[in-house]
Amino acid sequence: MRLKKVIDFQKSVFALSAFISEANFRFNEQGLSLKAIDPSQIVFVDFKLPRKAFDAYKVEPTLAGIDVSELNKIMQRCLPNDVMEMDLTDSELSISLKGEIEREFRLSLIDVSDEEINIPQKTFDAQLSINSRMLREALKDAGLFGSSVVLKAKQGKLFIEARGSTGQFKSVLNDLEKRARSDSEVTSKYSLSFFSNIIKETGHEQKIDLFLKTDSPMKIEYSLGEASLKFHLAHMIL
Repeated sequence: MRLKKVIDFQKSVFALSAFISEANFRFNEQGLSLKAIDPSQIVFVDFKLPRKAFDAYKVEPTLAGIDVSELNKIMQRCLPNDVMEMDLTDSELSISLKGEIEREFRLSLIDVSDEEINIPQKTFDAQLSINSRMLREALKDAGLFGSSVVLKAKQGKLFIEARGSTGQFKSVLNDLEKRARSDSEVTSKYSLSFFSNIIKETGHEQKIDLFLKTDSPMKIEYSLGEASLKFHLAHMIL
């Protein structure tokens, strides 16, 4: 397997490692994928890197247990112009970085439960497409006063609120792309740190899709180049 454009995979691993320390990576004809839930069971991650993202892709279908924390350390060593080659055996994942210098890392495979993780299909009442820069700034503002945020969606607007012992914050994000399934107001509460970590690797002007339902987990979707990332973030009691 060879990737000339390493940056998207690198950022994907950064995003995954914020929640997942170890997981099974599935290699098959469709490409590379991962489904995992963090130890606190607050965030479910669904990652896919399709075969077309690779410049060369030949692998026997397999499930490989990988220490995501260690993989993240390797990906931090990638240089901007590196080409990455991966080779998978029964016992290890070999990662070669070729650029101004050539380096090879061998990461031992680990045993990870192969139980398939699936999130039940939900019907959401609101779907909003939002600029990542706007969302990140609003969450930074909310962090001045609280460790959680309340999201309210109504008529194409997203209201973000936070409250703490020293004060409170309110923000309104207007003119969002809306595909709402209901005219009713949607309100739910989430961990600010988890939410911020989910979107931290997104591009400055990138679009992020939020799927919301009152007092329910939120689905967050975005792409990093060819890579697709979906997160389900558990809600908190209002």
